[in-house]
Amino acid sequence: MHNTDNKGNLNNRQLILQTASRLMMEQGVTNTSLTDIARETGISKGTLHYYFPSKSDLIFEVTQQHFEVVTNNLLAWADNYRGQASFAELLKRVIESFLEAETRTKLHLYLLQEAVLNNEQLRTRFQDTYREWRALIKNELGKMAERLGFDDREARALSFMVVAVIDGLIIQRIVGGEDIPVEDIAAYLDR
Repeated sequence: MHNTDNKGNLNNRQLILQTASRLMMEQGVTNTSLTDIARETGISKGTLHYYFPSKSDLIFEVTQQHFEVVTNNLLAWADNYRGQASFAELLKRVIESFLEAETRTKLHLYLLQEAVLNNEQLRTRFQDTYREWRALIKNELGKMAERLGFDDREARALSFMVVAVIDGLIIQRIVGGEDIPVEDIAAYLDR
């Protein structure tokens, strides 16, 4: 049994979220049951339901944490390299931040699948987060606009393209086959 005594500072809620994330990455969202999560954490289903009354509530919280990690990585990078990076370097780093952790890319795809097929609340969360990511990318592009020779409208359009490219590359990373030429992609989009 896992609890705060043998898991350090983890509380039941965080243990449930970590276990759910791992299982969803390994098995997919649909194939991960609350029973699986309770068994893996060593807690009762009643305790699990105390923290997360439904699987949808749990999925939503896992999604929140996933988006927070990715968004915080992007914000930290933007803060560290503001004004110092070329457009190609910005694109390369944004793309790499999404692709660097294979398990996180799997989770992203599984959550996206759940949002598209089954869960309106999750779909809304994806929409909100994608809007936030596009705004962050557009903002960084806006700071480079004069140097790059494009206007606000073009920066907005490019922010949509970058997010779409990232989703496509996530799928390609999971399907596998060959290395993704992130530098070449960023250089091409920099033209």
